[in-house]
Parts: sequence; structure tokens; C-alpha cells
Amino acid sequence: MKLTILGKWSPYPPAGGACPGYLVEADGVRILLDCGSGVVSSLHRFGTAFDLNAIVISHLHPDHFTDIYPLRNELAYGRLPDPPPIPVLLFAPAGAAGYLAACLPKPESRQEFTAGFTFRALEDGVGNAGGVRLRFVLTSHPMPCHGVEVSAGGRRLVYSADTGPCEALERLAAGCDLFLCESTLMEGDEHLSGQLGHLTGGMAGAAAQRAGVQRLMLTHFFTPRHAVKESSAAAAKEFGDVRVADEGVTYEV
Repeated sequence: MKLTILGKWSPYPPAGGACPGYLVEADGVRILLDCGSGVVSSLHRFGTAFDLNAIVISHLHPDHFTDIYPLRNELAYGRLPDPPPIPVLLFAPAGAAGYLAACLPKPESRQEFTAGFTFRALEDGVGNAGGVRLRFVLTSHPMPCHGVEVSAGGRRLVYSADTGPCEALERLAAGCDLFLCESTLMEGDEHLSGQLGHLTGGMAGAAAQRAGVQRLMLTHFFTPRHAVKESSAAAAKEFGDVRVADEGVTYEV
């Protein structure tokens, strides 16, 4: 299993960066986890939308889904005059099809958009993309959001998406090979975690320690303040093997 970091910033991308987006490859299957601003451009360094077998949108905050529109445009128009490919499997919160399509101005545009995907609700809790198994749990966030487990070939990746402290997420991550965990808040802002539904680096490290994961990778950094080193150092005080997600880098899970 391989993980490529396409974007790691929130709530907007800095120069040359992108909001959350992660490409997972396992057993010949390619899955895109989240699709924030700038992700489609980053994806083109490693392939195209036509290479994707499935997409997961963890929740409907804009920094996690806005590039679904250019991605859909690529699927519709990227191989003209050939017809569009079969619809791509899209795991998203219940009601996402109508929500995403409502941003488009005309009924025919909305119909064309939704026809490009086969929607599956994260609330179902499980899913499959080829031989890759997916599991979803509700995290602690102001908007309904789901963490994701991707498992194939005896390897397990768990992606926190956006979350505050969450026992269900830690149970999902228990013993996983790689825990890709958000680290949005500055150290010292732990008291805001429940209200905002985010973690500090230290809190992410403590969650990884409780879950007994093999490796922790921090992501979802707050763009204006860039507290990457501070978050990483705080996480390392709680958990031994901490890495920082680097955009454009592919990691073995």
C-alpha cells in the first residue's frame, strides 16, 4: 500500500500547496481521500482522474471537497471526443449528491454532475473498491465527518479527517500501520478542541499512543500560522514514530 500526499493545508492552500487530498494505492486500486482546493492539479503529477477507482469525501466543509468540480470536469471533458467513462464510486455523507449539485446553476448541469458518480453514504460504515476494504466512523467535528480505514494486503491506513478527541476513531486506528492524523490547533489551544473539532500535535500524538498505532503522520495544518515544527515536536513527546506529511511525497504504508 502506498500513500501520496497531494495536499495538507486548511482552510486555504498557500502558494504551491493544496488543501487536504491523499492518494492511496493498493492491489491495483487508486482511492482519493478528500479533494480540497488544489488537489486536482497535484494529482496530475501522479496520474489523472481517469485512474481513480474511488473517491472519499470525509465531510462537506469546503476545504475538503471543492476540487470535486474540476475533477468532474476532467472526467467529462478530458478525453473528448471519447464518451465519459463509467461513473466513479464516490463515498460521501448522506445527501452529498444533492448538496454538491446545488452549487451548479442549471438543472442539466446538476444532472450531468451527479451522473458522473455512483454515490455511497459514509453512514453505511463500510465499503469496497475492488479488493480494498473501507470502514468509516463518525468523528468529533461540528459538521458530520467520518474517519476512514483503508485495508488491503494485510496493511491498514487510518485517516482521521477532521476531529477533536474521539474514542471511536482511536478504536478504528488501533494497531494500524499508519495513522494519518490532523494537527490543526496550536499547542496551548487544547481547550478549543471540543468546540472546534480539531487536535493539536500533542493531542494527535497522545491519540496515537492510546491506539497503539505503528506510525503517526501529521497533516491538516492551519495555513496562516504554519506551526508544523511545533506540532511535530509536541507529538513526538507523546509518541515515538512521528512524521510530517510532505506534499508530493509517496510513502509506503
